[in-house]
Amino acid sequence: MTTVYFAKHILLDTGEIMHNGAVSVCGGAIAEVGPRGAVRRSADERTVNLGDILLLPGLINMHTHLEEAPIRSYTKEPGESYTAWNSSKYSRMRQLTTGQVRSGIKLSAREMVAQGITTVADTTRTGLSAEALAGEAVRAVIIREIADEEFLNEGIEQVRAWMADERGGPAFGYGTAPHAVYSLSPRGHRKIIEQGYGTNCLWACHAAESAEEMQAFCDQTGDFFFSQTRKYPWPAGESRLGPVQYAISENLIPSRAILYHCNYVTGYDLGLLAAKRAFITICRGYSKVMGHKDFPVELARNRGIKICLGTEGIVAAGGTNLFDDLFELKREYPHISAQELFGWVTKNPAAALRASDKLGSIAPAKCADIVGVRFPYEAGEDLLERLVMSDPKVAFVMVGGEEVIVDC
Repeated sequence: MTTVYFAKHILLDTGEIMHNGAVSVCGGAIAEVGPRGAVRRSADERTVNLGDILLLPGLINMHTHLEEAPIRSYTKEPGESYTAWNSSKYSRMRQLTTGQVRSGIKLSAREMVAQGITTVADTTRTGLSAEALAGEAVRAVIIREIADEEFLNEGIEQVRAWMADERGGPAFGYGTAPHAVYSLSPRGHRKIIEQGYGTNCLWACHAAESAEEMQAFCDQTGDFFFSQTRKYPWPAGESRLGPVQYAISENLIPSRAILYHCNYVTGYDLGLLAAKRAFITICRGYSKVMGHKDFPVELARNRGIKICLGTEGIVAAGGTNLFDDLFELKREYPHISAQELFGWVTKNPAAALRASDKLGSIAPAKCADIVGVRFPYEAGEDLLERLVMSDPKVAFVMVGGEEVIVDC
């Protein structure tokens, strides 16, 4: 059945806003977008008037750890090192039951949908999010994280099984991720990369997240370095290069990689990553709470890096609302257009997930993942600029043609 949705405003694929427009949806996909009077409809088709609302493509949260949800808002104490906090966090997680983790994942998924997030790229060490998100109204990309050489083969085989599932598996897409550059030996990294050749398997990795990580790579000293070398030798050997330069020198970062954080990178690092056509996902709220250095946004833009936004999870920052991050970024970088910033939660993540033909904009043949927001504005205002500085009400959410929220 075809349904035609009328809206006062629609953000188009071009970045322009159409006024008094319509979107036709059929079979989970967008069939047509155009002026209200130009979109074809027949008497037997359903029509829905959403009123004074701005329709946007569904937002994409490019980095979460939803299995940490049961210990949300577990913040780092003043003076506590990142190494100590991280160790304490995983200690608390080991006390959680499988049921608690599943429930936390499901609750977080529903919170994200209510915030206008229709796709989430979730990084998981347990694989539980693949099962827990299967029945939720959010499009899921499951990234299996491997943080220990001991679990390398198990992680690779799990992703292979998901991708080989004849029913398509429980998610929209899959990937494998060394937890970080320091987590595995060069052999382990290369084995993960080789798994992805010739497939749609994504590759992702944390890199240059904390000052303590940089100390470990450049000086091979500090609590972080010693905590990482209790079980295995330091994977970088005698190298004193930073994590990005070391990884690229050893060919451990594939083309079109997805990297998380990269707070402590230089312009030279970013140039190397740009040559790899890498995508960098920044988790601004989380990094602020943890006391990390800010990601060098201007350097990255100047190097042509495609930036995406994620929230890391809710264990430290306490939330997953991408509108909050857009607001803070606009305040800090007022010269960056709202149109570009929205690309960091729509078009750029869609490209990173190799799904630009399906996600990231409201256009014919793409998945009908659509969000409708309400916010105060004055006649003649630039609506996107006004929206990014507002606290919008998410009044309409559709995922794959299914109406999830209709509060119009």
